[in-house]
Amino acid sequence: MALFRRPVPRFFAWAILLVGLAVATGAAGLAWWLIALIELAAWVIVTFAERTLWRLSLATPPTWAARPEAPSTPAEPKPIDVPVEDAEPARPAAAPVTRRRMIRTARSGQASSDHVRWNVWSLERLARDNPNAEELSFLVLSLREFADSSGTLPADFDPLVRESFGDLLPS
Repeated sequence: MALFRRPVPRFFAWAILLVGLAVATGAAGLAWWLIALIELAAWVIVTFAERTLWRLSLATPPTWAARPEAPSTPAEPKPIDVPVEDAEPARPAAAPVTRRRMIRTARSGQASSDHVRWNVWSLERLARDNPNAEELSFLVLSLREFADSSGTLPADFDPLVRESFGDLLPS
């Protein structure tokens, strides 16, 4: 019965049941209206069964959700007994480091005048000319998504380009 817990095999089972029932009633020589009535009743039964199975699946969490998660913060180390004369003063625990993605937007709807609009093709040429910076070619590939049809990036990408390419950029 574990097979019927997944929706795709269950769908095919219901389809085979309904088609088989129609073929069997047709082969038995029943009137068309009686075949239609039996198919309708079978369809209603299948619908209620599917709805019941759906509600049961909502009541029980999936197996991946029932697994206990590892704590997101590292466990505190156990204190070590140190003689009092050798003990250092207690330091406060450092806060965990989190990275945030910053998105710059122009406040007035226009990019500020000190930002440069870089061309992706020029940046690709710079990355290709510097064989020591392979990661720059990957950056350029991802920047293509944000460039317009002429290859020009929005002015908001200027800090990213300056930080990534650094000394390779023309002054």
